[in-house]
Amino acid sequence: MNRKNRREAPLTEQRRRLILERLRTWGEVRTSELAGLFGVSPMTIRNDLNALAAGGELKRTHGGAVSNEPILREPSYRDKESQHIAEKSRIGRAAAQRLGDSMVVFIGNGTTTMQLIRNLPRLERLVVFTNALNHAGALLDHEGVEVYVVGGYLRGVSYGMVGGLARRGLEGVFFDAAFFGVNGVSLEHGYTLPSLEEAEVIAEVVRRSRRAAVLADHSKFGVVTHARAATLEEVDLVVTDRRPEGDLAAAFAEAGVELLLAEGGEKGGDGK
Repeated sequence: MNRKNRREAPLTEQRRRLILERLRTWGEVRTSELAGLFGVSPMTIRNDLNALAAGGELKRTHGGAVSNEPILREPSYRDKESQHIAEKSRIGRAAAQRLGDSMVVFIGNGTTTMQLIRNLPRLERLVVFTNALNHAGALLDHEGVEVYVVGGYLRGVSYGMVGGLARRGLEGVFFDAAFFGVNGVSLEHGYTLPSLEEAEVIAEVVRRSRRAAVLADHSKFGVVTHARAATLEEVDLVVTDRRPEGDLAAAFAEAGVELLLAEGGEKGGDGK
């Protein structure tokens, strides 16, 4: 090994170690972001990610990579607000098209479901239950919307109301549809969230809904977090911005899950 290569090898190893640390924290990395962070070319980052994927350290995705391990740190609401902004906006608009007059729906906490609220169609009457205080405030800006807040312990990291009080607040209530976001969607573990308490609330909502819809951008595919909110089969509709790679799209179709691609409104799967 010449002198130049001896100097570069530790730098490469250090950069790849830092990439893995960031991946374990966030669950996802983007090639363009890493190139800017380390001051190297996108090709260098792609080589790093390919090498780490070959060693089983991560899973490559279009434009980046996702972790093979559960996320260790839950991103805050403010953290997530700045991620995949355009994709979330398109997903919210597409999901809003599934709302109709006199429906009773649940809208869970999260930055993607907030985009659904911001794109609500003008309806004569819509009844919305939510477990997010910021969502409740945003809903007040829409005429014809009746707002019910599911109470409980307020998680500052996500603005979600959770716990036994939240679950008891759902007793005797049933929904035409439920819309909620997740931090991970995987073939083996279904739809997952970093918080067991939030997952328990969503699981109860799913049981009380005629149709359940997950709003998730492509970065959530292949990711597994702490607690399962629903199995693949328990969800009727997934609204996303990009068709998942590998076996996940086929698994959606086999489970009867409708796949709605926000960019062009394209559908996949047979639907339930």
